[in-house]
Amino acid sequence: MSNSTTRILSGAVLVALVALCLNLGQRASLIGVGIIGVFIIDELITNFYDQRRFSLRYLLAQLLYGTCYYFFNFYQISQSSFSFWISAGMVLNLFLLLYLFIIYKKSDLLLKVFRATSWGTGLYVVVPMICLSYIIHFDNWQILFIGLLILNFMVDTAAYFTGKKFGRHKLWEAVSPKKTIEGLIGGVFFSVLVTSIYWNYFIKEVNPFTVLFFIIVAFCSQVGDLTQSKLKRQFEIKDSSSLIPGHGGVYDRVDSLMFVAPLYAFYLMANFV
Repeated sequence: MSNSTTRILSGAVLVALVALCLNLGQRASLIGVGIIGVFIIDELITNFYDQRRFSLRYLLAQLLYGTCYYFFNFYQISQSSFSFWISAGMVLNLFLLLYLFIIYKKSDLLLKVFRATSWGTGLYVVVPMICLSYIIHFDNWQILFIGLLILNFMVDTAAYFTGKKFGRHKLWEAVSPKKTIEGLIGGVFFSVLVTSIYWNYFIKEVNPFTVLFFIIVAFCSQVGDLTQSKLKRQFEIKDSSSLIPGHGGVYDRVDSLMFVAPLYAFYLMANFV
């Protein structure tokens, strides 16, 4: 079976799991998002930082993540709390941009810092996960959530196939050797097109500002993917894990979603509250 076929089949299974959570309702979807974060922490600590599962740092990271995620989604549910986490997500993205564009070479000191503070992985993961879960607290959360999934994952899917067909010029070979400029353009174009059609039909009329926002998020989706690619180069690993055939690990699949979640949540807070 070719890698493309494996990728498509695995993607179909993932879509089915997401559809199941959405169909089961708000609570099931919140739990589903929460479980994704648990997998990401597991992959980062065991595969990136090369530390033992259920070590003290591992348990502290999972405890920090689980406590915050549960408290702000099932106990302390307020607009002010979500505003804080969305703001934290925007600040975190700024730090990730600095990491991506400023730290050009492999830094042994940085790797040591990452490993020494691996317990903080729980905080790193809970910020975008709470931003993502914020969407689920809206009245029309299913259609808004699907809109984000289309906007984000269509970039990756369209970029993959457009790049394979037309890719000639490398986007940033030192960070992600397989990505091409043609793939990026194709991914952004088809993502914005499909999302605009969906948004106009199911949510509300699309205007130039909305399209501009979609373009920004689509580009940021690729930035999130590049950030994770650079992190993998730093730790000299190919995938975050082998859990999902054709895709790698959970973190490989949702790295860009984690980056764009605060942006999308901020847009919803500014326009739908």
